[in-house]
Amino acid sequence: MRFVLDSSSIINLFNAGALTLLCQLEGHDFFVSPMVVGECHGDCAAALLALQGDGCLSFIDDGTVDADHYLALLEAHGLGAGETECMAVAASDDYNVCCDDWKARQAAANLVGEERVIGTLRLLQWCVQTFVIDCGEAFATFLSMKRTGGFLPDMQQSFFCGEGC
Repeated sequence: MRFVLDSSSIINLFNAGALTLLCQLEGHDFFVSPMVVGECHGDCAAALLALQGDGCLSFIDDGTVDADHYLALLEAHGLGAGETECMAVAASDDYNVCCDDWKARQAAANLVGEERVIGTLRLLQWCVQTFVIDCGEAFATFLSMKRTGGFLPDMQQSFFCGEGC
């Protein structure tokens, strides 16, 4: 599965020290669009460059997004530049969207289908299901994301653990 990551998801994972989890999710390829790269600053941007160098994620070419389609989406949804670019990328090719902004997720779901839109909480669930981390680590990562400014819903540890928790 291919995912285009929005800055909200990247920053949440980075702030929790969990951005490298992306490298461990087999069968998932992660991409970052140009405007999203621009929305990540300082150490977060450096971490993205390092992950790209390690082959954990790829940067999407600037010419991939049709400018007219991007501008139409920007006007129609009133979202930020990076969120809109993620939607445009997903709509133009077979990408799923990973975004933690509720309004952007709703707009993306309406554009490409709800089944193609996830957030970092789903990524953490997958990390538990594939034994990358355990459910306690997933819950601690979630709490860290919230503590460092992530606008995420309130969840219990059982959300990450599944039925075996």
